[in-house]
Amino acid sequence: MIKKPREKSVRLLTLEAAVKRVSPDHPKYQSLEKEHARLHYGFIGEKALDYFLTFLPDKNTKLFHGLRIEDPLSRYFQMDTLLITPRYCLILDSKYVSGALEFDEITNQLVRRKGEEKEKFGDPLSQIERQKYQLSLWLDKHHFPPLPIGGQIVLTHSNATLVNATPSLMEKITFHTNLPRKLQAIDDQKFPPLLDTLTFKKLSRMLIKKHTPDEFSLLHHYGIHYHELRKGVFCPGCNYIPMLQKQGRWICKNCGLHSKNAHLKNLMDYKLLVGNIITNRMIRDFLLLPSSNVANYILNSLNLPIEGTYKDRRYLLDNFQTVSNRVKNP
Repeated sequence: MIKKPREKSVRLLTLEAAVKRVSPDHPKYQSLEKEHARLHYGFIGEKALDYFLTFLPDKNTKLFHGLRIEDPLSRYFQMDTLLITPRYCLILDSKYVSGALEFDEITNQLVRRKGEEKEKFGDPLSQIERQKYQLSLWLDKHHFPPLPIGGQIVLTHSNATLVNATPSLMEKITFHTNLPRKLQAIDDQKFPPLLDTLTFKKLSRMLIKKHTPDEFSLLHHYGIHYHELRKGVFCPGCNYIPMLQKQGRWICKNCGLHSKNAHLKNLMDYKLLVGNIITNRMIRDFLLLPSSNVANYILNSLNLPIEGTYKDRRYLLDNFQTVSNRVKNP
C-alpha cells in the first residue's frame, strides 16, 4: 500500500520554474540547467521502480516515496523509497545512470567509464548506510522496536552495465528489472514480526506526520535577483510569453489559445521562486496584469488566507499547491 505517493520534490519544481524564468543568457543559467537535468533524470529513475514494486512479496508492506525526516541530532535525511513491514524496513536508492559503471570500494565512489575517461558520481553505498543508521536512531527516538533495516542501490537506466562487481557488492546493488527477485530474497529471510497491527499503523502515521518537505530559496542560493526573472504568463499551448489578459481571459498572440486559468501555474512559479506572500502590486508585476482591479479579481477568486488591512493586504500562498492542482484544463 502506498502511504506517501511519489511526487516531484520542491527543489525540482523550483528548478523547473527557474529554467523557464531565467534567461539562457544569464551567467547562472548553465548551472541551473545542469542541476535541473540531474534532478529530472533522478525523478525518472525513481518512477522506473514503480512497476516492479507491484511485485512486493509481503502484501502488508507500506511504501513511502521521497520521505524526508529528522534524526535525533537534527539532521534531515530523504529516502527515495522506504518499505516498512511488521518485520523489517528496506531503503531503496535509485540511480538513473547509463554506461559502464564501477563501484570503487577503495575510494568509495561510483565511476562511469567512457573509453579512457572517468566520471565520478559520489558514493551511494555510504549514503544508504548513513540513511539506515539515521532511520534506526529515528525509530529508537520514537520508541519503536529495533526493526532490521536493509538497503539496496537500484540501477534504473536500461543502458547501465556493471563492471568488476564482486559478490559482496551485488548483495547491495541490483537492476530495477531484478527488483522483484531481490525483494523476495529479502523477505525469505523470515525476520520475526516485531510490530503488532496497532504499532505498525502507528509507525506509518508517525512517518507521514514527521515528513518535512525541503525548503529551497533558489534566488538566494544562486545569487539571482528578482528583477532578472522573465515576467508574464506562459501559454499552456505553445509556451509563448507573455499572454495578454482581456476581459477575464488569457490570450496567446502566438498560437491564438484562450484560457481562463493560465495564470495558476504561473503563480506557482512565483511561490516557488519568490515566496509564499503576494500583494496586489506583486502579482501585477509578476503576471504583467493591466490593472489593480484585475489583480484584485484574481487574488480574491483564489480564496487565499489574508493578512493586513485593505491598504497593505497580503495574500498567503502556503496552501496554493492544492488549489492549483484541482484545475485540470486550461
